[in-house]
Amino acid sequence: MPAWLEQFAPILILLTVVGVVITRLPSIDLGHSAAFKKRRILNWLPLGLTYAFLYMGRYNLTVSKNAFETMTRFDGSPMMGNDDFGIIFGVGTVIYGCSFLINGPLTDRLGGRFSILCGAAGSSVMNLVMGLVLWTLISNGLGRDFCAENFTAVFSILY
Repeated sequence: MPAWLEQFAPILILLTVVGVVITRLPSIDLGHSAAFKKRRILNWLPLGLTYAFLYMGRYNLTVSKNAFETMTRFDGSPMMGNDDFGIIFGVGTVIYGCSFLINGPLTDRLGGRFSILCGAAGSSVMNLVMGLVLWTLISNGLGRDFCAENFTAVFSILY
C-alpha cells in the first residue's frame, strides 16, 4: 500500500461510514420545491464550509506547534515552547470568548450574511498575515529578526 494511502485511509474510512449512515437515514418529504432545495443548498453549503475553514485556520496553530518547536531563535531556544503556545492560545481563547459581546449586537444590526462575510474576510486576512510571518521566518526575509524575537507577541496579536 502506498504511504499516502496509509495516511489517508482513516479519512476515507470515516467518509465511507458517514456516506453509508446518510444513505440509510429515512427520507422525509416536507413538500419543498426543487428550486427551494437548490437555493437552500446554495445558501447553507458555502456557509457551512466557511465556518469549517474558519475553525481549521484557528486550530492550525495547535497542529503547527510541533514544527515551531523544531525552529530555533538566534539564541538557540525553540521558536515556540509550551509557555509560548499557552500564551498565544490563551489570548486567542479569551478574545474569542469575549467577542460575543460585540459580534452578537453587530450581527443583529448588520445582518447575518454581512457578518459572516466580514468574519470570513477578516479570518482570511489574518491567516494570510500569519502565513507571511512564517514565510519571513523561514526565508530569512525582511523583518525576520523582529518576528523571531517577538514571536509570541506577534502571534498572540494575529491569532
